[in-house]
Amino acid sequence: MGTLALTLFSALFAVALTIGGLPWRALLKELTGWLFFLGIIFLLQAFFYPGSEPPLFSWLPLSSKGLHLAVLTCWRLLLILCYATVFTFVTRPKDLQDAIVWFLNPFPFVPARRIAFMMTLTLRFLPLILDQAEEVGMAGRSRLSNQRKNPILRAKYFVLPLFRRSLIRADELALALAARGYREDLPVHLPGIPKGHLMALFLLLLGVLLCSQGIAEHVMKMVKTLI
Repeated sequence: MGTLALTLFSALFAVALTIGGLPWRALLKELTGWLFFLGIIFLLQAFFYPGSEPPLFSWLPLSSKGLHLAVLTCWRLLLILCYATVFTFVTRPKDLQDAIVWFLNPFPFVPARRIAFMMTLTLRFLPLILDQAEEVGMAGRSRLSNQRKNPILRAKYFVLPLFRRSLIRADELALALAARGYREDLPVHLPGIPKGHLMALFLLLLGVLLCSQGIAEHVMKMVKTLI
C-alpha cells in the first residue's frame, strides 16, 4: 500500500470521524498507549533497514529508504488502530455478535455463537481489566508497595490482586448468565442487512481492493497523462 492509498484511507477516516460525531480527544486518549510501540517499530525499521544506500549522517546509520519505510509502516499501523478504535466506538456489542454469527454460520462444526459471544466478552472485559489494573496500582502506591526493591514482590502485589478481581468478575458474569437462562443451543434470530449497508460494504470492499493492489496509483497516473 503506497502513499496515495494511505492518504485516501486517512481522508476516509477523517470523514468517518466527522460524520460519526466522535470526539478527537477520546480517540487520542485511546491511541496514547500505542505510541510507545509505534515509536519502537519506527526506530527498528529506520535504523535496521538492510539497504545499500549511504547513510544520511556519517555518525548515524539512517538511510532515506529506511526512513521512508519506517514512516509508511507506522502510518499503516496507526490507520489500523484508528479504524479499530472507531469501529469499537460506533458498533454495539450485540451488532458485532450478530455479524460474527452470520459470518460463521455457513461453516459446519464451528460454534459460531460461542465464538461470537467470547469476542464480545473480550471487548467488554478489556476496559474493565484496565480499570481494575489502575485501581490496583493506585492502591499499591498508597501502601508504598512500588518502593520495594524486589521486583518479584512488586509484581506479586500487583498481579495477584488483579487476577483475583478478574476471577471474581468472571464468576459474577457466569452467575448472571446462568440466572438469565443463557444457552448456546437456542435459535438465533438475525436481522436482515439493509440494502444501503450492502451498497456501502461493496464500495468499501472495492476501494480496499483498488488501494491494496496499487490500481489507484496507476489510475491517477493515467488521469494525469490524459490531462
